[in-house]
Amino acid sequence: MYICQEPDQQQLELFERSLPFEGKLNRDNRWLRLAHMLTWRELELAYAKLFAAEGRPGIRARYVLGTLILKHQFQMSDEETLQLILENPYCQYFIGLAQFTTTMPFDVSSLSRVRERLGEKTFEAFEQTLIATLVEKKLIQPKGLQVDATVYESDITYPTDCGLLEKARTFCVKQIGQLSHVVNKKVRTYCRVARKAYLNFSKKKHRTAKHIRRMQKSLLQYLRRNIAQVNGLVEQAKALGHEVSQAATETFETVKKIYAQQKEMYDEKKKTVAARIVSLHKSYVRPIVRGKNGKDVEFGAKVQLSCVDGYLLADHLSFDNFNESTKLETSVTAFQRRFDKLPEYIAMDQIYGTRENRKYLEEKNIRASVKPLGRRKKEKASDPEERWRKRKQRERNRIEGAIGNSKTNHDLGIVRSKTSKTEQSWIQMALLSRNIMRAAAKMA
Repeated sequence: MYICQEPDQQQLELFERSLPFEGKLNRDNRWLRLAHMLTWRELELAYAKLFAAEGRPGIRARYVLGTLILKHQFQMSDEETLQLILENPYCQYFIGLAQFTTTMPFDVSSLSRVRERLGEKTFEAFEQTLIATLVEKKLIQPKGLQVDATVYESDITYPTDCGLLEKARTFCVKQIGQLSHVVNKKVRTYCRVARKAYLNFSKKKHRTAKHIRRMQKSLLQYLRRNIAQVNGLVEQAKALGHEVSQAATETFETVKKIYAQQKEMYDEKKKTVAARIVSLHKSYVRPIVRGKNGKDVEFGAKVQLSCVDGYLLADHLSFDNFNESTKLETSVTAFQRRFDKLPEYIAMDQIYGTRENRKYLEEKNIRASVKPLGRRKKEKASDPEERWRKRKQRERNRIEGAIGNSKTNHDLGIVRSKTSKTEQSWIQMALLSRNIMRAAAKMA
């Protein structure tokens, strides 16, 4: 049995009276502690340098920086993060709102513009401000240095030659459709035939090398015809006074590069080419061979990282596949800039143990946890140098854990941004957020 009841007209009033904090926030809440720990004024001064002296005033730095910190901590989209803030008084206090509100003081699109503005120098200032706070509050002990490199993968479809050619062909067909209306001319693209052939190919469970090569040839022929058609229509449209958008022009240039690279690989029967493009709309992404189990190649930004007392700091970031052994001096210089001293020791992988790096560390009087060069000597359990080296190699595992933690818990598993600059900002901001949360854990 169930008896229906009329809705209570005074529900909202009664609910507000029953709020547990009665207008007071818990002083031990982590977001209150972090809000008081961070030197917002210094962060705001670094943020203010991004703006011109005149014009419309920008959004308050604490609003957007606090929101981005929350975003990476909770691994939410921009829209979900703003919704969380509207529902949580502690988060509202953290980002600097004067009182509880049901409307945000800025639009969600502002976060994308902020990521576009933030650059390397600004993040260096943010990082230095945070480090100064950590040193002052004795939340970090900068003695040794652990270094390693990783790839923070971009949000792209796993690239295949045929799939990339099909995306380039589809883009060209779309442009042909738009431009043909401008010039009032019908153009035959054979798009249905090409699409049907590609779908039949993609549905095959077992594709032989012969099938793949045949599909590549067909797609290259379709794409070559479509590129020539787009070029002709663009010239005709310009003659009529029509301007093609910059975004479409840049993407079309990428299409032509993709065709040239794929044609070269097809003709010469090779699987790689210099500066190979693997994504139509993210042409800056490069394949980075890592040789790991289950993931031989990764696609995204490669980052040289330093781990100091559990805090993870970016020393060098690039979308090109650099050799991390050449960036050891960069990490040492960055440590000296951050803490105004050289590290006492460096725990690193054997790949960093080149003769140049060993000579550099010897000149700087920095101990390194790599095996000595030359013929391997019989190890003695009583050898203090060998015991120290093994202990530091075990400590080096901490940076592996820190990197995994940044990917799993701080929104760096997949970087969901659309340009190279905003991807770099995403990575730097996520690392900053992780370091802030580590400081909060040490304060607890």
